[in-house]
Amino acid sequence: MAIAELKPEDRRRDPVRTRARILAAAVEVFGRLSYAQAGLRDISARAGVASSLPVRYFGTKAALFEAALVETVRTNSVFTWQKANFGETMMRLIHDDSNVRITAMLMSALADPESRDVAVRVWQEHMIAPLAQWLGPPDADGRANTLFALMSGLTFQVHGLAAGNISPASARWAAQAMQEIVDGGGNSAA
Repeated sequence: MAIAELKPEDRRRDPVRTRARILAAAVEVFGRLSYAQAGLRDISARAGVASSLPVRYFGTKAALFEAALVETVRTNSVFTWQKANFGETMMRLIHDDSNVRITAMLMSALADPESRDVAVRVWQEHMIAPLAQWLGPPDADGRANTLFALMSGLTFQVHGLAAGNISPASARWAAQAMQEIVDGGGNSAA
């Protein structure tokens, strides 16, 4: 049934659902394309909304990118997990595509000054600060930076450079290194 065929009561506006559809489309488009390549028309088409609505709901492309990146971090948060066996669990998730979108969005954002500023702010406020709080002392900030570097580097290697291949010995080492950082040890000099 086409939109024109809908009865007036079936065409009620639902700003909450519309905003959620735009945000979900932005997460998908920014996760697949770089900030510079992704257009608001691409996002509105993916969301099935008028091309003017992303700006109406989010203001600017940069604000929509920030919301999409924060949403990606929120839905893929590792800071609510149990600390026991974190390294093994994270290594399995890295191998199985978990959090690949976060790494891809951050990496592609670095190429554009506007999106880089957004990525750095989101990284600091929504990734490093909560991770440091979750880790706790000693040297929570240093350990958070080291753990994030290890996780994002592994994701980049496994899904970008090594095409999914990482030796069992390397995977064991990475899991152990992440676990040592979470447990309060490891090299946290950042």
